[in-house]
Amino acid sequence: MEIERKIKALDRIYAVYDEFIRSQDTACKTHCHHCCTTHVTLTTLEAAKICETLPLGEREKLFRRVCEASGLKRFRPAVTTNALAELCAEDEDLPAENETPANEKCPLLTEDLCSIYAARPFNCRCFISRTPCAEKGYADVDEVVLAVNTLFLQTVEHVDADGCSGNLLDVLEVLASAEKRAVYAEGRLHCTGNGLNANRPLKVLMLPPGQRERIEPILSKLRAIRV
Repeated sequence: MEIERKIKALDRIYAVYDEFIRSQDTACKTHCHHCCTTHVTLTTLEAAKICETLPLGEREKLFRRVCEASGLKRFRPAVTTNALAELCAEDEDLPAENETPANEKCPLLTEDLCSIYAARPFNCRCFISRTPCAEKGYADVDEVVLAVNTLFLQTVEHVDADGCSGNLLDVLEVLASAEKRAVYAEGRLHCTGNGLNANRPLKVLMLPPGQRERIEPILSKLRAIRV
């Protein structure tokens, strides 16, 4: 199935990123969850991977948690990463983002540990910091790491170009329906009708010119991944 090939490609993308992160000096440790909030976004492909990975009982528990968290404030992006890249390249005005505070604790945490850690989306994987976030109140991230993170966000969206993106809780709520999971697998999920943003293929790389050479080896590995 097409969705199975996409998930395999997503796994390879994650593996390339994990290799990159192992070379970085981070302060992130077990039980550190300062960045685990309702700010997290993901694609329908990543949500599908979560659904496919969890055993049936754990999946149902996840859906119950998502349903119970329906009233939590959350960040809902106005556009996807690739759509933003195109707007910037065309020097178009950027849509205003929802500035409602979205730093409520992620409802998927269990005793300060991620209940879906092995299948967590890229937006969670790239939340790293050189110093403990709780000390400064924000993540201390190297500029190259930020550029690499953006590259991977664009790549993940590209692989799921016929899918959708949105807040983690919103996307999981949509795919909690077996019917909608099947519709998504067929490439027919209506994004705006479900309160999500339609993904776009990667047409413009948001890479700072001065960092292109340093990031080229990673870019080459990503180019080699095929769905």
